[in-house]
Amino acid sequence: MQTKNILVVDDEKDCCDFFKKFLDKHGYSVDIAYNGLQAKHLIEKNQYQYIFFDCNMPEITGVELVRIIDELNPKAKKFMISGYDLIKEEFAKDLGVDEFLEKPILLETIQKLLEDYEKK
Repeated sequence: MQTKNILVVDDEKDCCDFFKKFLDKHGYSVDIAYNGLQAKHLIEKNQYQYIFFDCNMPEITGVELVRIIDELNPKAKKFMISGYDLIKEEFAKDLGVDEFLEKPILLETIQKLLEDYEKK
């Protein structure tokens, strides 16, 4: 398998650490951003196959980040994450994300999701 580049964007450090540890272990190259502005700078410099991002973040929100990803890295699969009851899958899909994940996230869910996309 060719190494896939993944960006994880979340203002919760524990969430980012959780993703990075798990994805590194499974052979992915993982970059971390703790807010939308950091994510924008990374997306300007790098191409990612997968981008996991929180919906509610400082600087640039996940909603705004969808447009940035579409403009700068249009082939990336977009996975929106939210722990807020008001943010639902239908809202995320209407924005154009590929998948919506509710917090807390299970490792098995992430692994299955990535395996499914690798087969496509």
